Amino acid sequence: MNNRRRPILRLPETVVEDTANYRGQVDKFLQGLTSPVAFRAYRVPMGIYEQRTAGKYMVRIRIGAGLVLPFQLERVAELSKAYGNGIIHVTTRQDIQIHEVNIEDTPDVLERLLEVGLSSRGGGGNTVRNVTACPRAGVCPKEKFDVAPYAVATAEYLLQDRSSFNLPRKYKVVFSGCPDDCAFASVADLGFFAHNKDGGRGFSVYAGGGLGPNPAVGLKIEDFTEPGEIFEVAEAVKRLFDKHGDRANKHRARLRYVLARIGAGRFVELYKTERQTLKAEGLSRKVPEIRALDRDNGTPETSQQGEPEQANVLPEKKPGRYTVRLHLKNGDIPADDLKAVARIAAQSGQAIVRTTQLQDLLITGVSRANVQKVNTELERRGIDVSGDSRLKVVACAGASTCKLGLCLSRGLADAISSELRQTTFRGNGSETVIRISGCPNSCGHHYIAGIGFQGKAKRVNGRLMPCYDVLVDAEIVEGRAHLAEKIGTVPAKRIPALLSQVLGGGPGDKDRMKRLVEEHGEISPELLPEDYYYDYGSDEPFSLAGRGPGECGAGVMDVMKVDVDEAKDAVKARPAQSENVYRAVAAAARALLVTFGLEPKKDREIFAAFAKHLIEPGWVKPQTQQLLDDVVDWRMGEKESIEDLLPEVEQLTRRVEELFLSLDANLKFTVEPVAQKAATEQAQGQTHIADLRGVACPLNFVRAKLELEKLQAGAVLEVLLDEGEPIRNVPASFSEQGQEVLEVRSLGDHFRVKVRRKK
Repeated sequence: MNNRRRPILRLPETVVEDTANYRGQVDKFLQGLTSPVAFRAYRVPMGIYEQRTAGKYMVRIRIGAGLVLPFQLERVAELSKAYGNGIIHVTTRQDIQIHEVNIEDTPDVLERLLEVGLSSRGGGGNTVRNVTACPRAGVCPKEKFDVAPYAVATAEYLLQDRSSFNLPRKYKVVFSGCPDDCAFASVADLGFFAHNKDGGRGFSVYAGGGLGPNPAVGLKIEDFTEPGEIFEVAEAVKRLFDKHGDRANKHRARLRYVLARIGAGRFVELYKTERQTLKAEGLSRKVPEIRALDRDNGTPETSQQGEPEQANVLPEKKPGRYTVRLHLKNGDIPADDLKAVARIAAQSGQAIVRTTQLQDLLITGVSRANVQKVNTELERRGIDVSGDSRLKVVACAGASTCKLGLCLSRGLADAISSELRQTTFRGNGSETVIRISGCPNSCGHHYIAGIGFQGKAKRVNGRLMPCYDVLVDAEIVEGRAHLAEKIGTVPAKRIPALLSQVLGGGPGDKDRMKRLVEEHGEISPELLPEDYYYDYGSDEPFSLAGRGPGECGAGVMDVMKVDVDEAKDAVKARPAQSENVYRAVAAAARALLVTFGLEPKKDREIFAAFAKHLIEPGWVKPQTQQLLDDVVDWRMGEKESIEDLLPEVEQLTRRVEELFLSLDANLKFTVEPVAQKAATEQAQGQTHIADLRGVACPLNFVRAKLELEKLQAGAVLEVLLDEGEPIRNVPASFSEQGQEVLEVRSLGDHFRVKVRRKK
């Protein structure tokens, strides 16, 4: 038995310190000294997510390059049984999750994980996420070279810096060992592809890719980079993202939005500038050693025995060594079974277990003589080693646990598997991968699927129905990657039958698929069975109750928004009361102080800080000081009522919200101070407004153009537009016609575009 105990990913001291401090933060929260929102901003970057079950949390554990040791798996299994639901989940990014943990138990979980070299730090929030790699890195016969050491070293470098845990949004780095891209470097924030050139190793590099809403394939930024330069590349792209990512709107904060906003040429220019700065200054953090991961397990076998015939056994590049694949249903495995897998791997393989992007586990380095023994032991425990060699269904957690989820994606996955067991597949015999996401965030990777499904809610006959957009024909290969195309929407209950027809015979072209989707998507409300209004595995009518705003973007912006919303709610409260007026002023004054590094607790400290940092510099009107004095007088009993101040408080609240929405990637205001703003407005004249929210393309542009034509040259038109096609198309159309687009600004649930008439 291999008793290797040294962790593969060596956690830096910063992670150790942050884990030690986490317990104190939990204690403060439990004592009521920290608000739920403020605590969320702390716990989510520690990899702790709230689940749909009240009071229960998920712990997401980083598994660097998908490589985990048997003794570490044993600890994960023990913690899941002691503190969770006893079921471990493997994610599509090679992480491992423990579910249904009480918040008061999470410090114990994190500290006991740290004892075996594991951590959830950066498992969520606006952070450097798990650095992933090909699931068979080091053993795959097709790879250019083993990329796992480079992925592990990159993670070790980035995790040292606390700025890696306060980015505009998540930052995902991927290493692929060959152009086939089984690690998905083509659609990562930063993707490396292994290449051999002139006898040396190196990487082509892509950036600005990503899945989720408005997905994108990455842009090539380096043709060939030496192995020792990967840290500089990762740091340069991270700095670019930190400086130019949109912190004010988490829905458009990913790196791919920076690329879309500034264009490929400018993006590459900024990247090269950051690299030049790093070359001149040097890296500020210790550069880890790119070391072999000590996975050799003996000399190659020279026996002439035939290849094992099991479908779950894959030959490795070392003769006589094999990978055994464990098929996990929905990525789940009971804790006791995981401990058995750890024991079997320690006895029979490289003493390393691998997590895969298909939510399975691999035991690598198994000798020919041990293959049957390994499979027999796994089967004895009821662990599926055979699976269905024709089909793999990948599904996110969906609405069963995730607060973002719309549909019960796992229920659909089970229904598909059940239906297709009876289906004779056409095709070349290779495994068909179906990917399901319960919402647009693409945790199931539906945008890179041959056949993918994205959950959505549709109102039919006045009732909500679970449905899925159908996507087809993605290709993820270096240099020719493209995303899946949406070809229609189908009720959830019709999807298994749809797939049975698609995969069960006839030519497999896209046109045939479109016709079938159109047929199954046709809805006649009066003919629909009642169960169409129920999701898979649910005995209650489909609804969005319980769905929260999600937690991936938790952070300083969320904390500020709570204060802004509190001020707005207090202003709207009716009948108007002095207490609500005071509450609105206090919340508005507190909202933006965090941008100055301040977090005062007492009202008098809040008002003093607001006066110094927002009134004196002119960000709000100077008359606001008198408003603060008046509300303090009321609180001290020196005024009977302050209800007459409500109009002034409304103005203050609107201005604070305007400042909040203007914050850039560096948490700096991008609107003018009030005095300067007034002077500008006087010089330019009154701005005209066209509210085109709810107006679809191309009519919105036609109406906006007509409004602009009513104005004199030099006048400014403000156009309010919905997100999606309107905000993508209307500004571009104005620019094409020679008008000057002055501003495109998110205002929360819609956008503002300012256009100056040039001619």
